[in-house]
Amino acid sequence: MPVYVLRHFRAEIIRLLFVAKGQEFEDKLYTFETWPAEKPNTPFGQLPVLTVDGKDYTEYTAINRFLARELGLMGSNSQEEYEIDRVISLSSGVSAEVIKIFHEQDKDKKAQLEKSLRENVIPKFMSNLEQLAPPEGTGFCVGNKLNLGDLIIFDTIDGKTDDATMNKFPSVKAIMDKVRSNERIKAYLASRAPTPFD
Repeated sequence: MPVYVLRHFRAEIIRLLFVAKGQEFEDKLYTFETWPAEKPNTPFGQLPVLTVDGKDYTEYTAINRFLARELGLMGSNSQEEYEIDRVISLSSGVSAEVIKIFHEQDKDKKAQLEKSLRENVIPKFMSNLEQLAPPEGTGFCVGNKLNLGDLIIFDTIDGKTDDATMNKFPSVKAIMDKVRSNERIKAYLASRAPTPFD
């Protein structure tokens, strides 16, 4: 059984992948105060880093895809992998906006960016997802079982919209509900420690 060690500020997708499969891992969460001492010990001087049996893996999206494959959460065939990759690409625009908000120092500009995220960026992301959702309404973005795409959708949207907006996108809501109702994930969400980005 591989030994997994995750060093990060907020690598929530990676943590959700482990949790969803019930896979044990060492969760090393850094703060901006504890990070400088660790930085020289990381490839490229950045986080996250996933260490598997002593080998380091870097770059968040690449780690997500690698780990999803290792844990059986990357789709059942190349078509499903493509559809999950499409979700990854769509979510990257939202992630860029979230990072912009985090780094903005001006309070008024930050408030404007947050408003735009809630009222424009997230609804557009959900609208795009709604067009791609399977017509049979399985509650999964691809196939008939939990996968990396579902976890990315959940993490990208969770806490960033309201019920009224969510109800406009029933297929996306079904995915959110399915992830949230997963017994392992439900227990994790109830007990997870906050990160520097929360």
